[in-house]
Amino acid sequence: MQDFEVAVVKEIKIVLTMDCEPTTATSHPAATGPADWNAGEDAVRGYVEIGAEYGLPVTFFVHPEAATAQGAMFREFEAGGACLGLHMHPWKYSLWRHDGRKYMAHYGGLSPAEQEELLAESSTVWADAIGHRPLYFRPGTFSANDAIFRALVAQGFRGGSCTAPGRVIPEMQAIWTAGQADPHRANANFRQALGDLDFANMPLSADFSKVLSGPAGRNMYADFRPDVDWPGQYGVSYRTIATNIVAQVRERAPAVPVLCAITHNHYAYRDKSDAVYQRLRVMLDEMMAACDAAGVKGVGATLQNVADEVLASPPRQVPFVCEGAIFDLAADRAEIQRAS
Repeated sequence: MQDFEVAVVKEIKIVLTMDCEPTTATSHPAATGPADWNAGEDAVRGYVEIGAEYGLPVTFFVHPEAATAQGAMFREFEAGGACLGLHMHPWKYSLWRHDGRKYMAHYGGLSPAEQEELLAESSTVWADAIGHRPLYFRPGTFSANDAIFRALVAQGFRGGSCTAPGRVIPEMQAIWTAGQADPHRANANFRQALGDLDFANMPLSADFSKVLSGPAGRNMYADFRPDVDWPGQYGVSYRTIATNIVAQVRERAPAVPVLCAITHNHYAYRDKSDAVYQRLRVMLDEMMAACDAAGVKGVGATLQNVADEVLASPPRQVPFVCEGAIFDLAADRAEIQRAS
């Protein structure tokens, strides 16, 4: 009998991310984003300070407006070990640069040609402020269609955090009914499949134990974000979220285990009395405690570190499965060996 080695997760990369939005003065009063750039800077600096207490660097996805207004700050953090990437809500960028006449959509509503054109244009704006072109990307609201990864690779990107498994927001073209749970090479033709592109995608971490129903028919899994009052609004504690996510990662035992958390730059992360500040602290404490309880070492990392590790390995070969009797419980799974 042949012995098979069972993968054991001994270390998990912890990646704190922040989407840095433009001020609401440049987009819309109801949009995500700080009221002004001073509030945005306080949020960013406070988040970095808290992360540093836990030994965690930050990955920032910076909208072009924020890059233009706060380039010196983001260059400072990059020099200190942060990872910077491009963030994009096309409609926000449209109102700022084109008076709503061009790109007035969520990212998943853009054609392949529009995506490449927008990425090229906004990357130039971003680079003028930061000093180099962006290599990493996250679409606003995790909105995407099947052209996203082809367009990103064509424009020179090597990695991103573009997917939120389980999220279903049809009106914003953010539909991730399945998708990959762990970092992987992206697929050129189907956004939810494994692929062989030289692009590493780091999904948002989620607790897959229960689908939650949000407003307006939106569905999602609980994640690490402090933005949402998971305990108060959905009855799910950060201890439950952290314990479940760590256990699920250990069970999947991916090649690159990661805990990816998200937040935004309009929260008062220097105000200890603020509810979101307090939830961030609770979240980080529970995340670290869950790792300790599972006997797993949590290690601070950035998206660049994750992408380096994903792209250092060859593409994973996925067997071809023919349709057969796809809903017949008694039918065997029919795989066909791919030609080498």
